[in-house]
Amino acid sequence: MAFDPKDLPPALVDEYRKNRCGLLVGAGASVGANLPQWADLLREMIATARANVPITDAKAAEYEALIDAGKYLMAASGLKADLGSFFGDFIRRVFVESKPAPTKLHDAFLKLNRLQFVLTTNYDTLLERAWRTLDADVTVCTFRDIGEVRRSLSRREFFILKAHGDATRAGDGIILTEQDYRQILFKEPAYQNMLATMFSMYTVVFVGASMSDPEINLMLNYIAGTFAPDAGPTHYALLTKEKITEVEKERWFKDFKIRVIPVSSASEYAEIGEIVELLATQGDADAA
Repeated sequence: MAFDPKDLPPALVDEYRKNRCGLLVGAGASVGANLPQWADLLREMIATARANVPITDAKAAEYEALIDAGKYLMAASGLKADLGSFFGDFIRRVFVESKPAPTKLHDAFLKLNRLQFVLTTNYDTLLERAWRTLDADVTVCTFRDIGEVRRSLSRREFFILKAHGDATRAGDGIILTEQDYRQILFKEPAYQNMLATMFSMYTVVFVGASMSDPEINLMLNYIAGTFAPDAGPTHYALLTKEKITEVEKERWFKDFKIRVIPVSSASEYAEIGEIVELLATQGDADAA
């Protein structure tokens, strides 16, 4: 095992053992299933727009320049508007019709049988497909299903919350841009409060979620108005040690009470799966 078990925070193990943990799964967890990350997804949107709308070569070049500059949200806003009625079909084609299969990391997630919830910013169906091998009736919600989320939390029943929408329900809303978030902020205040409650009551472990990813920053800033990190539990983020500085670690802890657990990028981030399995093993052993 490349990851040293002594580096797993005892406080995290204790919270997991007490059934007070949830996962936040980001796009990095879907890489092994050959699903696109931000830049690749936006470039696929450009190709789709050119084939169906169409957009001019000059506009496509401008989108490429925005992507190269890391201005993903600006490019996403323009491309979603350009695609119009083609957007829902695009999301379904990329994330559903491609039939991605759950990976070894998803198999490792299943060993965490003390989780209260899995929260994800991903549109794909990998998480629910994995969990349905254990429970065919696992509850899967989106931001439209606030009543079901509240019911599951109150009954302490495990659920999956697809915070940015579900590719199988693309017509019911996909959150991709800042404008999408602003609309939810005004139309779904109960959802914002529910997210804040989840972060205030449970220790959340970020897996496959780069803290520089636009969707993660959107979510954290979205709940910042009601989430008081100094009064809530400590959260943990499994982040690549080669890509994060000490200053960034300090800011994530002071601003959101997120403690970084460094992982190596070697061996295709194999340490992430090791940490997940180690948490499951130590938590169950401590509870025995």
